[in-house]
Amino acid sequence: MGRGFVITNNSSAAQGTKKKTIKREIVIGPNAIKFITIIIAAVLAVVYLSQSTAGAGRSLKIGNIENQKNNLSLEQERLETEQTRLSSLKEIDSNIDKPTMQPVTSVNNTGVAE
Repeated sequence: MGRGFVITNNSSAAQGTKKKTIKREIVIGPNAIKFITIIIAAVLAVVYLSQSTAGAGRSLKIGNIENQKNNLSLEQERLETEQTRLSSLKEIDSNIDKPTMQPVTSVNNTGVAE
C-alpha cells in the first residue's frame, strides 16, 4: 500500500481551483522503504569501516615510529660507549712514557755473552 505524491505544474495552492497534474507519481511502498533502509545501513557501515581502518593505520604508524625511536636510542647508547672506550684508549696512549732510544757510544764485538 503506497502513497502517491502528485506533482502539479501550477505553483498556486489555492483551494477550489482545478490544477493540472503532470503524469508522474512517486510511490513509496514497503519494498522501497526496505531498499532505502538497506542502502542507509550500507552507507553507515562503509563510513564506520573507513574510520576504523584509518585509526588502525594511525596506530600502526605510531608503533613504527616508537620502534624507530627505541632502536635509535639503543644505537646512541652503543655509540656513546664506543666513544668512551676510544677516548680512554687515546688517554692511555698519551700517558704512557714511550721509551726513547739511546745513542750507542761503544760496540763490543767479542762474541761472548755476558
